[in-house]
Amino acid sequence: MVNFIIYMDKKIYIIGCGPGAKDLITLRGKKVIKEADVIVGSRRLIADFGRKSGVRTLVLENNYQNVLEDVDRLKGIQRVVFLVSGDPLFHSLGERIIERFGSESCEVIPGVSSFQYAFCQIKKSWKDYRVFSIHGDKGMDISKIFKENDRFILFLDPGHNLKFIKSQIGSIPKGKYRFYVASNLSMPTEKMSGISFVDFDNFPEESLSLLIVRREDE
Repeated sequence: MVNFIIYMDKKIYIIGCGPGAKDLITLRGKKVIKEADVIVGSRRLIADFGRKSGVRTLVLENNYQNVLEDVDRLKGIQRVVFLVSGDPLFHSLGERIIERFGSESCEVIPGVSSFQYAFCQIKKSWKDYRVFSIHGDKGMDISKIFKENDRFILFLDPGHNLKFIKSQIGSIPKGKYRFYVASNLSMPTEKMSGISFVDFDNFPEESLSLLIVRREDE
């Protein structure tokens, strides 16, 4: 999922813009972007959402602290937009922005979440699912997640992937399971695959994916 944060009249707007595809951004999000004087984000996100004449761009790489300090000087003077990947407040830079500038200074405008989009693709409801992230190694007990939850979503990364999950739980807990792997959601290279536990060892994963797990009655 992609998000934006804008400073306008000393207000910070955090805007969720979907899992990646440009046409999933909300009309409200588009309007806010058009009013920006400064756009901050990764090179890809600036290329996708931040191209407009007369706008200053700041590229986010490994310079988050420096950029936040720059924005601190700019807010209230120029209208600043942060382009943020992922769900606005789920393991996202949006959390860090709110912590830095305070909730009273921020407004969150949501968009389509990546897992919402994924469930729409497999035509299933996600109403009883819990969401976990092991992206960046959150130190979570994977075995405990499997034992205590019948339906859940796991956000993965290249090092904490399907092979990692299988190494953590050893063998699949008792019960009948359905697994779906989703990657590059809403993009031309999107993949949605139903797999078995045996496939965890050799499934060709993308760099960032999510795993949907559903345990069903025998």
